[in-house]
Amino acid sequence: MSKTIVYIGGFELPDKNAAAHRVLSNGKAFRKLGYNVVYIDASKEKNISNNILKTKKNYFGFDTYSVPYPNGAKAWLHYLTDIKSFVKVIEKQHEVCMVILYNFQAIAMRRMMSYCKRNRIKCCADVTEWRSAKGERLVYRILKDSDTWYRMKMLHKKLDGLIVISTYLKKYYSNKQNVVLVPTLVDSSEEKWNNPHKKTKDTLRLVYAGNPGLKDRLDILISALSKVDRSYVLDIVGVTKEQFLHYFPDYKNTINRKKNIIFHGRVSHQEALEYVKKANYSCFFRENDRVSNSGFPTKLAEALTCGTPVLTNDTSDIAKYINDSNGVLVANCSIHSLTEAIETMPFFKNVELEMFDYHKYLTTIESFLRLNT
Repeated sequence: MSKTIVYIGGFELPDKNAAAHRVLSNGKAFRKLGYNVVYIDASKEKNISNNILKTKKNYFGFDTYSVPYPNGAKAWLHYLTDIKSFVKVIEKQHEVCMVILYNFQAIAMRRMMSYCKRNRIKCCADVTEWRSAKGERLVYRILKDSDTWYRMKMLHKKLDGLIVISTYLKKYYSNKQNVVLVPTLVDSSEEKWNNPHKKTKDTLRLVYAGNPGLKDRLDILISALSKVDRSYVLDIVGVTKEQFLHYFPDYKNTINRKKNIIFHGRVSHQEALEYVKKANYSCFFRENDRVSNSGFPTKLAEALTCGTPVLTNDTSDIAKYINDSNGVLVANCSIHSLTEAIETMPFFKNVELEMFDYHKYLTTIESFLRLNT
């Protein structure tokens, strides 16, 4: 039988957040290279059993287990510190050679590292962000920032290996030997990426698909569009008008006046992809800071795989992938830069559909696994 990799983290399988898409694509690569992959996610479904072994499901041929997503102070304390449920799953598997912890909570990570060392299992991490608790309540901010500091600056450097999502993180951990850079990957052979829609040639159709919070500067995009002298429609998928105005209340009059800016709220991943497929451009903009540069946008990989070019600004590793044929890259997310770009960009661009297909990264991933199994 194949050796087993157990992948644990706050993703929601099969497709309820960006993290789920990343770990599934990575898992397909591991499986292609001869490994069995088992997942443990954090589920927000109601009535999830507290006995993790009773939560077993199968997605895309992978066995998966779930712990309940925490609700309340006691549940959060347990989630942040306890690893007993994860150990139950690990001990049910055949020949576990590696545990991969996805953006894992620090205290539980430290305990899992000790468990793996005692049982001669390699303990690695998949690192896709450097989170900031900016804008949150004081107590939460202190706890979250402390957890992030301990994990990013101390624990990750003691793990057997790291999968990182950006050049920023690869450079940060450059003194560590076994670090591999793997951007957001997809399985481009899946039916969901096929795009039967023709791009419009009269009204520029733009889409933002995601949950912006304060990370994605949807406000700047809307301000820029208010100054544009061309026909357009902006579909905003993943957030309601009320949710947007919670963060940006000064935009109430602008939003109410603009009938061509349409909020669709939270929809299924497949429905969100349909909006992306129909658009002339998928748009997102982020500040050029550590949070943006340490991550990598799932939106970029998904849009290009759908055949939709991207309008964005230069952060993280985006400039490595966006060129004149598959998108428009602005130097910064200022209103002026965006307005100029939107005024002049064409309705259509050619896009390389398989740029982020996981098959292209098998050699890179195999080298990482060889050092850890």
